Amino acid sequence: MNLSVYSVWWLSQSQFGSHALNQKTLQRTQQAKIKNETMWSVKWKLISAVVVVVLPTHAFGNPLIEFGKGCLIEEQHLNQIAIQANQRQQNLQQAQQASKTLKQQVNLYEERQNKLDTSIEECQQAEKNTPYCHNIRDQHQQLSQLIRETNQALIDEEETLSLYSYELIRDDYEQKRARFQMRCRSSNQHYAFIQNPEAYSAVCHSEMLKQTLTCTF
Repeated sequence: MNLSVYSVWWLSQSQFGSHALNQKTLQRTQQAKIKNETMWSVKWKLISAVVVVVLPTHAFGNPLIEFGKGCLIEEQHLNQIAIQANQRQQNLQQAQQASKTLKQQVNLYEERQNKLDTSIEECQQAEKNTPYCHNIRDQHQQLSQLIRETNQALIDEEETLSLYSYELIRDDYEQKRARFQMRCRSSNQHYAFIQNPEAYSAVCHSEMLKQTLTCTF
C-alpha cells in the first residue's frame, strides 16, 4: 500500500489543522468587515455633525454667502461619498482575499482526496475490513464533507462580492467631484466669493472650515 498508518494519521492532523486555520481566516475577515462598517458609521456621524456646525443660522442676504454655504454642503456630501467608496473598496478586497483562500482550500482537499483514491482501490482488492482500510474510507468521507462545506462558503463569499459595487460608487464620486471642482473651485463665482471679505468671513468662520476646498484660496 502507498500510505502507512502513520501517514494517514499525519494526513488527518494536517487537513483538520488547515480547516481550522481556514475557519479562523474567515472569522477574521468577518470581524474586519464589521469593524470597518462601524468605523464608517462613526465617520458618517462626525461628518453630519460638521455639517451642522458649518451652517449656523445666518441671514442669506449676500448671494456669495449662499454660494459659499452651498459649496460647503456639496463638499461635505462629496466627502461622505469618498468615505463610502473607500469602505466599499476595503470590503471588496477582503472578500476577494477570502474567496481566494477558500478556492485554495478546496484544491488542497481535492488533492488529498485524490491521493486516497488509490489506497481505497487497493483496499477493495485486498482486505476491506482492516482498521487501515476503515481509516482510509473515513478520511475520504471527511474530505468530501470538507469540500462540500468549503464550496458552499465559497458560493456565499462570491455572492458577497457582488454586493460591493465599488466601481459604481467610485464613478459617481468622480463625476460629482468634477462638477464640484468646476462650480466651487474653478469658477468666477468662487473667485468672487473668496475675494469678498463679508462672504468669506461669514462662511469660513473657523480654522477647520478654512481647510476645506471651498474656503481655500
